[in-house]
Amino acid sequence: MNSLDAFLERTERRRKTLEVYTDDDAVVEALRRQFETRNVDVTHRSLGSLDDPGFVIVRSGDGEFRGALGIDQFRAILSPRTHPPWALADDDNDRSKLFDFLENTLFTSYDRRQMLATAREIEERAWRVGSGRLYTGFQRATALSEQVGVYERLGSHDSLTVAVFLDDAWNEPAPDGVPVVSEPGSELGDYWFVAFDGGDNEMETCALLAEERRDGEYYGFWTYDPATVDEFVTYLETTYDAP
Repeated sequence: MNSLDAFLERTERRRKTLEVYTDDDAVVEALRRQFETRNVDVTHRSLGSLDDPGFVIVRSGDGEFRGALGIDQFRAILSPRTHPPWALADDDNDRSKLFDFLENTLFTSYDRRQMLATAREIEERAWRVGSGRLYTGFQRATALSEQVGVYERLGSHDSLTVAVFLDDAWNEPAPDGVPVVSEPGSELGDYWFVAFDGGDNEMETCALLAEERRDGEYYGFWTYDPATVDEFVTYLETTYDAP
């Protein structure tokens, strides 16, 4: 890969279908706004006589069944809560299956709150594993300044290596144990990303990449594929001389 955009373009060539079973039209429209992109078909099915709040079936491009989830689990995306990563273990909502099923599915029109909630899922894995590399692109210095406390704590955790990336110059003291990679005028200003290489556990590997196409509005994907995450981490290290 020779750019962050190339990672998005590769994902756009894949396709999934979300079959939404509900009688609540507002839920259907909300999901369409989030997932009706170039590689996702959103279809609506009536529940009929079922006394149920609804569910979603996820299928791959060739129609293969990937899983079924309740509508309530999708509310983790539509109305997310943004706990710090070390507090997610105490959250009653199990979002892991949701993120697994929607891996490599493009999302559109995510706002900053939704992006932060998604990023927390990856940071929580890094916190739980306590080793490996966690690389985060904040785009702007103001965004990093709001998360300095979180990243100082992540950077001091066990054997976890943490680095952050900015398009802006960073004129404040770096978070303890966390180098700041600054490249003004680069693609880093357009993308929010979080990548964790899994440390000693390949099963915990994950990454999020999203482009800010309008002010505060993001388009992107997340993945748990070790090869993709390794390629992404290598790209950051070789392109931006990350530690």
